[in-house]
Amino acid sequence: MSKLKNVKAVKEMLEGKHKTQTKKTVSFEKKEFVKREVGEIWTDEDGQEWTQKKGYKVKLGKLHKHRHLMKKFPNCRKDVCTCTDPGQADLKMKGYHGMCLDCVVDMEHQLKMEGKYEEYEKKKMLANAEAWLKKAEFEKNILKGSIEAQFINEDGSIEKWGGLNKDEVIDKIERGFEKFKTEYIGKLKEELNGSDSDIS
Repeated sequence: MSKLKNVKAVKEMLEGKHKTQTKKTVSFEKKEFVKREVGEIWTDEDGQEWTQKKGYKVKLGKLHKHRHLMKKFPNCRKDVCTCTDPGQADLKMKGYHGMCLDCVVDMEHQLKMEGKYEEYEKKKMLANAEAWLKKAEFEKNILKGSIEAQFINEDGSIEKWGGLNKDEVIDKIERGFEKFKTEYIGKLKEELNGSDSDIS
């Protein structure tokens, strides 16, 4: 049987009808090769932006400009800041101050030189305490939502635990939290200012 296939293949080759002779190949039009420098950004004929990296190119997406803005430090003094490759400490300071670590150190040094650092420090401590209380208030609201305890058993039945008056417990949580909040902020202001509590 294989000899017959071979004879058939040879016959097709002699006639020029063999599949290897009639196979069509498709090629793409030849484009001119352009050598790009690392960091170069260009737009192709379809309107897509690309950037050249070391050994490969990267397609710039729709959020490229936003990512670029997110890497910047908005509060750094532009004439002084040299932060081109931010580290972990720079990113942490960006969250607090909007500046890189070097600019924060320079700014705090300048405040110390002007004699304004203690006031700055007090305001920062008060702002941190208020942020912590805001988070605690969020957790308080979660606790209030889970007062009415319901549990689903293995068989799918719902078990409710009684003995708690929901309104009384919620009211006690609210009053306790508000008392703690006013006392905490009041004591903090007293400690920061002595008896003067006009920091806001």
